[in-house]
Amino acid sequence: MLVRERFGILPECLFRHAKRIRKMPANGDRTRLADEQYERLRDGATTHRTRLLVRLCGEVGLRPTEIVQLRPPLIRVTPHDGTPHHFLVVPEEDGTRDAYLPTSVKRELDRYIESNGIREDEPIFDLSARRVQMLVGDAATAAELDDVSTADVRRYCAQSQLRRGVPPAAVMVSGGWTRLDGVADDPARLDRSAIAAAFDRADTTPERVFAEVDVPALVLDASGHVTRANEQFETTTGHDMTTLAGRELRSLFTPTDGDSFSRAWETALDGGRWRGSVVCTLPDGDTLDGTLSLSPLGAGHDGFVVTLKSETATNATHSPRLDDAQRRTLAAGSVLADTGTRQGVFTRVCERLVAGDLYAGVAAFDTPVTASASPVATAGDVPDGVAPLAVTAIEAGELTVDEQQVAIPLTTGDTDHGCLVVVATDTVGGGEQRALRGLGGRIAETLAAIEWKQLLLADAVVELELRGDNTDSLFGELSAQLGCTLTVEGLVPLNDGSLLYYVTVSGVSAERALEAFGAVGTSTRLVAAASDGSLLELTATGGSLPSEIIDRGASLTSLTADDGVITLSCELAPTADVREFIDGLKAAYPGVGLLAKREIERSVRTATEFQQALETALTDRQQSVLQVAYHAGYFDWPRGSTAEELADSVGVSSPTLHNHLRRAQRKLLAAFFDGESDTELA
Repeated sequence: MLVRERFGILPECLFRHAKRIRKMPANGDRTRLADEQYERLRDGATTHRTRLLVRLCGEVGLRPTEIVQLRPPLIRVTPHDGTPHHFLVVPEEDGTRDAYLPTSVKRELDRYIESNGIREDEPIFDLSARRVQMLVGDAATAAELDDVSTADVRRYCAQSQLRRGVPPAAVMVSGGWTRLDGVADDPARLDRSAIAAAFDRADTTPERVFAEVDVPALVLDASGHVTRANEQFETTTGHDMTTLAGRELRSLFTPTDGDSFSRAWETALDGGRWRGSVVCTLPDGDTLDGTLSLSPLGAGHDGFVVTLKSETATNATHSPRLDDAQRRTLAAGSVLADTGTRQGVFTRVCERLVAGDLYAGVAAFDTPVTASASPVATAGDVPDGVAPLAVTAIEAGELTVDEQQVAIPLTTGDTDHGCLVVVATDTVGGGEQRALRGLGGRIAETLAAIEWKQLLLADAVVELELRGDNTDSLFGELSAQLGCTLTVEGLVPLNDGSLLYYVTVSGVSAERALEAFGAVGTSTRLVAAASDGSLLELTATGGSLPSEIIDRGASLTSLTADDGVITLSCELAPTADVREFIDGLKAAYPGVGLLAKREIERSVRTATEFQQALETALTDRQQSVLQVAYHAGYFDWPRGSTAEELADSVGVSSPTLHNHLRRAQRKLLAAFFDGESDTELA
């Protein structure tokens, strides 16, 4: 009681994990995680941060003391056979070690760094090693794995790598183990390249196997039906996935020996690889002679992979040029994060690409690209007349090759950001084309991000008012169908490319609106119902007028649909090409027209002014409750204090505390998201 009186709410924070304190098990009693248990632990993590901590222990093999030392520059890449492999450079007492970083973990780590705005000189996780242990322990408890510690999760990492066939010495070097049972190789002889090769051999997932095939290829499911086709197959045969999905081998190929595929399936189901001469039937009725290979993925329960080597298509196998191309495109992509202007992006990418021996020249074209356009940046020796190839690539929406000239369109969705044309010193194979295509995607995303940043930071913006009487857009169709008025109150882009809308519906019952919304959205729910209108939540994928506006770099500020007629306003950065924006919008939605265009000044509010406005808007009690909740860890996960403890601390009932807290949070979020002034907040 004396401790409680002196420290208030702190004892709960200090001793909340005491129930987990237990005697450390002997080596023979250590918890051994099964794959299903680890997946339950990983997928059951309630926050992005905790999930990453679990994966860094269970899939990279890091200790808590190593996790807290990580910084963004410690992520490195090493190409192997044309494929980039990532590593974490982990500080140790006597130097560093290279911990292998699986691609999926690397992507999740990148997203975490970007979404939290972590700078290169900052720790990725601003935690203590003990706190890492506690968070992983919380996840284990939530997954009903009470006896699992970070050491158990790290041990699972090594065991799963060994089961996949990674040599013990590579596991030791990557995970920092000093001893493993059954070690055969000398860890001191393994460098980063050798470790990459070891993990490369062990990774036999269908996605990885298919990605590495550099000839026309198909993936079949366990029942023998086509599920995927690579670009080489589509290009070589003229088939695409709209006609290939669900088909069997016998509908595409005929063995030249007149036999059926029974022998091929017997070989593949026994775990072997069958090869034989076949005739492929093309969509136009013509045929293509070639050699077909059929082999299982894993034990066959994952499906099968089919490759075709035609008489006219050569196998673009791995070569030193492909390795150089991988390094060169990675080097060019590495400059994007530090470049803040469109011109800077184009210039630096051109310079990086010609720095080696792969490309004699590079030219970058900004939008709009025409046959007579001049590049905005060049490096090396670029011949005259490459603009038409850039136009062809943009119109096709695909990388285009003309002898040793390659045009890479820079697009995000349906939005063009320009084109890159490289002049190669030798023939550009399929693997190199994929590397260039990936670079083009990264450049396009960077250019789109620059436009958004200019829009967000601009003191003045261009405001457009648009109107459309067509019903081929999402809200135009819904309002015409229901005979009502729809007002978009807010929208949030989701990770899978869909949009989450909050829509006020008036003039129709909530039940009818829910039914109509449910027919066009992936999910919908009623947020609030009132006599003068209902607020609904709608998640929708695919094309819509708001998504088209966002994809083209604008910010939607309002949208109302009334009986099929849409009026909306949006904002563009002052440097944006308004005519190109409108033309692109009309191409997708012909009924949309421009009503007004104006340049408006933005009122810039400093951080101090923002704080002062909130202080004015919040009552004394709301401000004190918000501060107490913040300092007591109420907003942490897991929470450092409960609402009941906070209510005791400030001397109010729990319902009263919730009332003050909700109102204060509402004012804070309204000021941040909607930019409401202090008078509007009060």
